[in-house]
Amino acid sequence: MARRRRIRWDRMAVAVIALVIVIFLFGSCVQRCMDDDAPAGQPVSGQSQSSSSADTAAEGSSTAAGTPASEGSETSASSSAPASMVNLPQVVTDAEPVQSVPIATSTTVTTAAPEAGVVLPDSYQAVSMPNEAIHKGSLILVDKNHPCELTKEDLDLEQVYFASDKPDTYEVSYPGHTALNKTALSKFNRLMKAYYSETSNTEIMFNYGWLKEGQEKSNPESATAFDVQLHVKRNDGGYEYVSNVTPYSWIFSHMASYGYVLRYPDHKTDITGYKGGYTAIRYVGVPHAAYMNENDLVLEEYLELLRNNYSFGKGMLKYSTSELTYNIYYFPASKTGTTEVPVPKSGSYEISGDNENGFIVTVIVA
Repeated sequence: MARRRRIRWDRMAVAVIALVIVIFLFGSCVQRCMDDDAPAGQPVSGQSQSSSSADTAAEGSSTAAGTPASEGSETSASSSAPASMVNLPQVVTDAEPVQSVPIATSTTVTTAAPEAGVVLPDSYQAVSMPNEAIHKGSLILVDKNHPCELTKEDLDLEQVYFASDKPDTYEVSYPGHTALNKTALSKFNRLMKAYYSETSNTEIMFNYGWLKEGQEKSNPESATAFDVQLHVKRNDGGYEYVSNVTPYSWIFSHMASYGYVLRYPDHKTDITGYKGGYTAIRYVGVPHAAYMNENDLVLEEYLELLRNNYSFGKGMLKYSTSELTYNIYYFPASKTGTTEVPVPKSGSYEISGDNENGFIVTVIVA
């Protein structure tokens, strides 16, 4: 009878271990060869995905620091066509990082011939702006002689109470329908966060915001959706307008850093045509607000200054904040249906109408 062979488990275990070692060494060799052949700038095996993501983010931050870019879009400076400041980084305070916040005004960019008699520098080209665009933008002047011609669809409205970045440090009157332009509201919310951080005061009430022209409680600029009326809650449950006294004086001293100006100061009644009996602040954008505040100008005076002294071809208003330098200039609207507005071939800019005669171009130069 044949003898059954005994299985040697110890020998099998040794063989399996040896096979595993061979497979491991072979895999390591192949992987090392692949890593050596990986293209420059690509993550190699063994580096974590989080490290790769951090490198990508750092690269993106570096690009943003050099040339402002739109969120979710290509960097404007990398395109051959000029880009409007759809996401213009604005200076807020030195203590708060610069962030990109959408600007309501945008332009249709085309390569066009300049206006007759206008000689463009090599670094500039013309873009076509429909003349009705003089009624749009953060620098439009609205008063008794210049009514707001914006429709509700033009305003890019957001309800104040339900904004995702609204702090709990101020209240909203009529929260179900109180609205403001999205850019202006984002800046206002950052102003209120800074105000609370400095004063711990929660008495501010956002009152009215956007209202149709002629609607009860409206002022001339309520229809622009750039206008905010500020109130203070009283202990008896009532309210009154904010005045320039402690702690509210912090707002008056710092609002320009967030793009806001006091629209109807008492000592400018003869220019604005309105008494400053209530606190209406108006969003115009950081460089403009800062310059107006520094030189004690209201919007009427600022626009007149640009038209008379900083029209394209005569000179540019160069103004620097703590973070950025701007070139600002005026360009009159054409008598035809479109105006060929000169803008830089590269970099970021914004075009706003003045609601009267032409356009104001704001360019980031550094």
